[in-house]
Amino acid sequence: MDLDDHALEATLLEIARLLELKGENPFKVRAYENAARALASLDRDAVALARAGGLEGVPGIGESIREKLHELATTGRLAYLEELREGVPVGLFDVMRVPGLGAKKTKALWEQLGVVSLETLEAACREGHVAGLKGFGKKTQENIVAGLAQLARARGRVLRADALPQVRELAARLAAVPGVERVELAGSIRRGRETVKDGDVLVASRDPEPVMDAVVGAPGVQDVIGRGPTKTSVHLASGLQVDVRVVEPEAFASALVYFTGSKAFNVALRQRALDLGFSLNEYALRPLDGTPPPALADEAALFRALGLAWVPPELREDTGELALAASGGLPRLVEPADLRGVLHVHTRWSDGAHTVDEMVAEAARLGYEYVGISDHSQAARYANGLDPARLAAQREEVEAARAAHPGIRVLHGIECDILADGALDLPDDCLARLDFVIASVHTELGMERDRMTARLVRAVSHPAVRVLGHPLGRRLLEREASSFDWEPVLDAALANGVAIEVNGQPERLDADWVHIKRIRARGVKLCLNPDAHGCPSLDHARTHAVLEARRGWAGPADVVNALPADRFVAEFLRPGAGQGGAPGAGAEAKPRAAKKAGARGRGAKRATPG
Repeated sequence: MDLDDHALEATLLEIARLLELKGENPFKVRAYENAARALASLDRDAVALARAGGLEGVPGIGESIREKLHELATTGRLAYLEELREGVPVGLFDVMRVPGLGAKKTKALWEQLGVVSLETLEAACREGHVAGLKGFGKKTQENIVAGLAQLARARGRVLRADALPQVRELAARLAAVPGVERVELAGSIRRGRETVKDGDVLVASRDPEPVMDAVVGAPGVQDVIGRGPTKTSVHLASGLQVDVRVVEPEAFASALVYFTGSKAFNVALRQRALDLGFSLNEYALRPLDGTPPPALADEAALFRALGLAWVPPELREDTGELALAASGGLPRLVEPADLRGVLHVHTRWSDGAHTVDEMVAEAARLGYEYVGISDHSQAARYANGLDPARLAAQREEVEAARAAHPGIRVLHGIECDILADGALDLPDDCLARLDFVIASVHTELGMERDRMTARLVRAVSHPAVRVLGHPLGRRLLEREASSFDWEPVLDAALANGVAIEVNGQPERLDADWVHIKRIRARGVKLCLNPDAHGCPSLDHARTHAVLEARRGWAGPADVVNALPADRFVAEFLRPGAGQGGAPGAGAEAKPRAAKKAGARGRGAKRATPG
């Protein structure tokens, strides 16, 4: 086995799934999941540590698991895993990817209906056998059929966050080839799409042959799909396809626009070129009267030649950006540097991999002015959620972090589950002692549209709630979004001064860019968060949430956590938040901005970030 840190993590997660399928103790399953999360959060070479026996003392990795990791790292094999695999069809892992099918239901389908793959599951549904199975029923069968269709649509796509480092590594290798003048990523990766089918790399060089040689000889290239004089397509070891094109330097600007897309944007841009007396393709912008084409040093020069401001790649979807580029009305989009702080940070108190102090120290290192600790609430038993007593005990650790890190404001909050009826998971007097509350749905995500709408409206109307977390509840390539009416939810959020989260977890990116436009149009603020479960993911807000917000045309004035610390606390949280000492006056206390807004809707008067 070719081992890297990801292989160790994947092995632990496979063991956890196999234990579930075999009906093992849930605490044992969770131990392997926690150990996998701990490995993912290490800032050191996990394979080298495991090989040298250096994992002792790493939180979340007990002695038994350390021994297994040592065996795997030193021999490339793990006898325990091989024993667990015996008798378990490998196709069951695909079955467990179907939304709504956890290990328990998958085990029942396997043992009672002989389901061992997606194909046999589809056949069992088609023949009506799943509906007749105890504990399933017709509705569950319909949901499984819908989940199978979703997986089919996602097949061949990968998360942008997974594809990006692989494509960047290849691009960096090509930039070092003699004669190469420029290298840029293109396609949907450059536009910031959440998932991609392949990666596109554009190279400017007058000598393409060495570039093609470098592509096929690059480490990690599994096989060559096709090689030509100026284009080579390869599969990487991960299965990702990457297409590399080489153009003359003079054609680079036109080619970069063309191969970035989107298709609809390119069609609209070509039409504008025709209207102005030009033809535009991937090679050049040419006057129709036969005069020499203008020299285009870069994309901005091409846009200027067409009377346009440069359009950021994230906006290139033909949704009105060209008209605004012609009139000078394109918005200033939010940048990573605009974020002054983040909420939605988990620690070892629930399902995070690091302590409060470690997360605060990392936030300070990243240059944030404030950070909000917000572990799961008690209903999230799978995540070791906090009950009122543990939440009160956590405050001592938060206070200690405040004292140890005076350069950053440490806020104490909770990610509180929204229960099925819209009530929150913790009592009001408990929530009132916190600096902020993120309210999120984690269960019954497939609830009927009207009930889910009422559920969310009630939650965001609670006086303690400051942020509605990952509102769609989707998991990219795994789970569809929940269904609800946005308008009543946004109206309630506006009336109560509640921000809508843009969750930076790469598999969430929720709210998505389409709904971000609706949120902004309603006058509701965004809160760009990392949903961090360890130090390495603490900056997901800058690397992923910001990109999704840009695709939704969001500027810094739309983002509440683009406010500096003093204004953020004064205008969005309760007075004195993050200072320690006495908690707020009670659940009826509202943020100052919400009180000031009065009859015009609480939150409407909240100052915008400067």
